[in-house]
Amino acid sequence: MSKLVMLATGAAAAVLISGSAYAADLPSRKGPPPAVYAPAPIFTWTGFYVGLNAGAAINANSSQLGPLMNGAGQSDPAFTGGGQIGYNWQTGAMVLGLETDINYVGASNANSGSMFGGNGSSAGYLGTVRGRVGYAMDRFMIYATGGLAYGSSNTPSSMAGFDAFGAPHLLTNMGGTSTSVGFTVGGGVEYALTQNWSIKAEYLYVDLGSTSANYYDALSGALVPSTMGNREHIIRVGANYRFNSGMSAPVVARY
Repeated sequence: MSKLVMLATGAAAAVLISGSAYAADLPSRKGPPPAVYAPAPIFTWTGFYVGLNAGAAINANSSQLGPLMNGAGQSDPAFTGGGQIGYNWQTGAMVLGLETDINYVGASNANSGSMFGGNGSSAGYLGTVRGRVGYAMDRFMIYATGGLAYGSSNTPSSMAGFDAFGAPHLLTNMGGTSTSVGFTVGGGVEYALTQNWSIKAEYLYVDLGSTSANYYDALSGALVPSTMGNREHIIRVGANYRFNSGMSAPVVARY
C-alpha cells in the first residue's frame, strides 16, 4: 500500500514539474514598455552672434552759414555696410540683448537749400553700442533698440549760392573730418531661418550733435562760420550667425 502511495505522489510531482516547464515556454502577453518622449524642443534666441549688414544712410543734416546766408540741407542716400556682434538672453517671450556694430558710410550729395547748396559730405564711418529689447514669437522677433552712437562728422567741402542781399559766394571748407559722439534709437524685426542663421531688417535714427566749421569765400576773401547738425536715417538689412544651437535636442527614454 505504501508503494502505491509513493508512486502516486511521484506521478503527481512529475505532472506539476512538466506543467510549470511548459508554461514557462509559452509567449508572454505583456508587451514592451512604451517609449516616453520629452516635450518638443523650444526655440531660443539666447546666445552670442555675429553678422553683416548693408543698406542706405540718408542724411538729415542742415547747416547755418553766417547770419545773412541760409543753410544747405542734405538728404541724398549713401551706401552703408559693416558688421555687428552681440548677445541675446531670452526669458519667456522677452529677449534682452546688447549689440555693437561698425559701418562704412559712403559720400553723399547735398540738396540745395533755399539759398545755398553744394556738394555733399565725404565718406566716413559710424559705430553704435546699443541695448535691445525684443518680443519673440518662436522664430520671429520684433525689437526696439537704442544707445550710444559715434562716427565721422563731415561737413560739405564746398558750397555756392547767394546771400540775403543777392551777393554771390563760393565757399570752401577750411576744416576736415572729426569724430562726434551722440545717440541712436530705432527698431527692427528678425527671423531665424535655421537653428543658427537669422535675417533682419532694421531702422536707426542717429544724432551726432552739431559740428562747427569755417568756410573761405573765394569771391570776397572772407571767412564764413558754419554750424552743421549731424543726423542720419539708417535703413539696412543683415544676417546673423548664432553660436548656440537655437534649441535643445529631443530626449527619448524607455522605462
